[in-house]
Amino acid sequence: MASRQQLRPADPRFQPKNGAKDDKAQDILGTIIDAKPGFSKSNRRIAEAILSAPHRFVELPIEELSSWLAVSAPTITRFARTLGCDGLKDLKLKIMGSVRIGIHYLEPPTPPASIAEVAERVSKRAQKTIADMHNMVDLARAARVIEAISACSTLYAFGNGGVSSWLVAEIQNRFFRLGIRVVPCSDEQMQLMLASTVDRGDVVLGCSLTGANEGLEQAMLVAREYHAVTIALTRSGSGLAAAVDAFLPIDSPPDEDILSPASIRYAYLIAIDIIAYGVAIARKDAGREKLRRLKQQLATTRDMPDTQPLCD
Repeated sequence: MASRQQLRPADPRFQPKNGAKDDKAQDILGTIIDAKPGFSKSNRRIAEAILSAPHRFVELPIEELSSWLAVSAPTITRFARTLGCDGLKDLKLKIMGSVRIGIHYLEPPTPPASIAEVAERVSKRAQKTIADMHNMVDLARAARVIEAISACSTLYAFGNGGVSSWLVAEIQNRFFRLGIRVVPCSDEQMQLMLASTVDRGDVVLGCSLTGANEGLEQAMLVAREYHAVTIALTRSGSGLAAAVDAFLPIDSPPDEDILSPASIRYAYLIAIDIIAYGVAIARKDAGREKLRRLKQQLATTRDMPDTQPLCD
């Protein structure tokens, strides 16, 4: 009788939906990690080898794998089938696919040894990102973006995802105080509907760290059809960059430390601040009057000195 801990090849957790295998969809490393507590001793040895040295597992022929892992070749084949693979070759292909995407999560860099080092790494990465953005910002493109937003009455701010969605809120916070009506939206379907209601001369500003957001691209194309000015803060050469009238490139490299918050956020904040400051200057009296009203009401309500921040 098979061990109670041993997983059977027919375990439904490892069977593709609708009876069809989808090599690209299966996260084989995630499957192994999830199932590892229930593996037999020999299967656990194979699983640990894959998770600790995936490249070596993929490169070795089955005879050398058997010697390395101290298990028989049929055991390795059965392990592969237990995970829903056709055999060892199929398992190796899926491991290669997962490793290409997530190797940094399996082999992360040495973490900081103290909270002081944590603070130092975060601060230095933020400073470097800000300095890089200052050096690489395309001033001519930024000037065109400032000109378009300064002249509009309604600014639509679109973005999806963890960072882009709160950048949308930041855009609203920066520009409403300058007398510009801001319509923020982080819902893909609503973005499409809003894009279909724009007026000529409105500006639609989209944010995407990757530029690979088909829903946002479609919303931009619809807004262009109705003669809005479409602008993006995104990566050069991306689909979103190609879909808009103008874009400000933000091409900061990804962080190597996958445990650290993404410092590219600071690059986008700097870009938004540059644009907002430029718009405030361009709008002159209109912008200053809205800011005066805000300061008047906040100072009166709070009964605080004039040196307090303007609701930031």
